[in-house]
Amino acid sequence: MTVLVGHDTQTRALLQAARSGRMHHAWILAGTKGIGKAGVARALALRLLAEAAGPAIESDGLAVPESHPIRRLIEATAHPDYAELAPIEKDGVTARNISVDQVRGLQRLLQSAPSLSTRRIVVIDSADDLERGAANALLKTLEEPPTYTVLILISSNPHRLLPTLLSRCQGIQFHRLSSSDIRKIIQSQLQEAGESLTESELDFHAQRSQGSVDRALAENFTEMEVLREELLEVLEKVSFDRMDIVFAFAKTWARQTEQLQSVLNEFLGLIRDLALYRSGCGQSDIQNRNLSAKMILVAQTRSLKAWLDRFTAVRNTQIALSGNANAQLFLENMLIEFCETA
Repeated sequence: MTVLVGHDTQTRALLQAARSGRMHHAWILAGTKGIGKAGVARALALRLLAEAAGPAIESDGLAVPESHPIRRLIEATAHPDYAELAPIEKDGVTARNISVDQVRGLQRLLQSAPSLSTRRIVVIDSADDLERGAANALLKTLEEPPTYTVLILISSNPHRLLPTLLSRCQGIQFHRLSSSDIRKIIQSQLQEAGESLTESELDFHAQRSQGSVDRALAENFTEMEVLREELLEVLEKVSFDRMDIVFAFAKTWARQTEQLQSVLNEFLGLIRDLALYRSGCGQSDIQNRNLSAKMILVAQTRSLKAWLDRFTAVRNTQIALSGNANAQLFLENMLIEFCETA
């Protein structure tokens, strides 16, 4: 199991609630996708089930020794008092939602008493994926919670959940992980897989993660390096004297609709860093530090207002392209606005 990093305050609050003897029957762990909420939920479930069944664990926190029999049962997916609800995967394809039949199956399980201790735990990853009927079926369980059962719901968008479901759960907010925490998690996962990254690659993933492990691991270092250098060159050279850049860029990326929003996000990140350099901020505030030597020079070629105007132009283009706007036309317009701020 991957070592848990970060979220110490949330972990302590959950453990204190459990050990107080007044553990709420349902919790929502809320926060941005990919920051480790589900990992904390599973680790908490393991720890509480291990404490309830014994033998006793000497260490504090969520850690459970590898030799503990409850850990072995859960890792073998054979623990009778632990269940997870998630979209079902079949033939390599994962369903979009958690179905009402899955929730009804869970309800049948909850009708019986726990087998190995006085505690049963269910993790729902994620509550955002519940079908409407499944959410209503779960609500009935929350209204009449089975004795000794704790339900832990994971949510990246709790505001989209049924208000009546939210009202029956105790919420706890999770925050983005720090770059140093992201780095530790990546190194741990790589070690488990017998793989490695260079220091430059680790820095790249950690700095651009925005506190999310999923985001940190989703990007290809080499591909993103090439893309960022291309975009930085556009930001440096585009002008009314170089309209060839405007038309070539717009024509190329307008055809790649699936990647276009990601490219515009890269533009925003670069312009943000350029604006920070222009305003005199230090390296600690910069996301794209490995490009710092060139970015420091490029930043000085425009005023702070010009960089902020370019940022606004990109953001407005993103909004327009979220609808059915003509991609090439709006990209050309965006780059012409770049020229006007030159």
